[in-house]
Amino acid sequence: MLPSQGTPDGHPHVLIYVITSETSDLAQVYANMGAKPWSRDSTFATFENHPNLIAIVHRPSQGDRRILDSCDAFVASLDGAAGVDPKIIEMWSAARDATLARHILAFNVVHGRADFDELCAISSRVLEPDLLIRYLPIDSDDELSLTGVYDILTSEIHAFVDSNWITKAADPEHITITSSAREDLFDQLAYLGLDDSTLENHQSGLPISVTKLEAAWSHPDVVTITPIDDGIGASTFGTWLATLSPIWVPILSNGESACEATDATERIGIVITEDLARTWGPADPIDLFENMISSVRQIEIVESNQIALTSKDLTPGNTIRSANSSALLVAPTF
Repeated sequence: MLPSQGTPDGHPHVLIYVITSETSDLAQVYANMGAKPWSRDSTFATFENHPNLIAIVHRPSQGDRRILDSCDAFVASLDGAAGVDPKIIEMWSAARDATLARHILAFNVVHGRADFDELCAISSRVLEPDLLIRYLPIDSDDELSLTGVYDILTSEIHAFVDSNWITKAADPEHITITSSAREDLFDQLAYLGLDDSTLENHQSGLPISVTKLEAAWSHPDVVTITPIDDGIGASTFGTWLATLSPIWVPILSNGESACEATDATERIGIVITEDLARTWGPADPIDLFENMISSVRQIEIVESNQIALTSKDLTPGNTIRSANSSALLVAPTF
């Protein structure tokens, strides 16, 4: 079924692929991202403030290029206690080649073998040469956990104090220590997101409004690394999540006309792997069928949300639809 006149804009589905360390505590990974598993032992992660977004969280041994190719963004979750798995490097390179939105998360930077600075250096060397660093972690007094982040761009501290998040101006010491990093960040953002006249002013040595640089920070080509231990980076990561939009959008056709899958008014999906399908349309609980070459078969849904479902013995490329539907989905090509 195609959208009728007056149908509101479709569902802004966004699917993110997250690869973390083979030995990471998944509960810790979820909590640090500000996410929760869809159900017990689920690989789906949900975000309370982003209901139209789902993340698939895998370890490197589960990494599947087909999933990456059908996602809208990629996140590398780096564990300071484990380093960077070769599979993460491989998937990151593919995501960069596909110009997907990308983000690096750093955790276990207090107790791990590599601290935040070391993870930044590793990430710049093997993942993202143009990595931008805006937020630095702030250790607790006993140096056993993190209490906040220092914003290099605005010279502000965002800290968790007495169960509340506060924002305050940084001490002169923080500003002095990070002055070189701040100048580097200003230069990178100036060339990335400023208009020509403002960039000329910057090149001439004139000061730039921090407000304009903050706007430049939202440029889609910005790739950064966020410390997320103890939940200190959840808000920063959430700000990035809010900028994401659907990229991988199949075409829906019923033989007479066509539209984008985001405009679907029925429950429909396309098979990605033998046990995963992306879906669009209302998440109503209905029986779904896999469209085969010359027949259809009802699928047994193991887990389902508005953006994806898991089942068994699926055939990649096939359409998932209701019993009376004639619609087909065709994967996009880039």
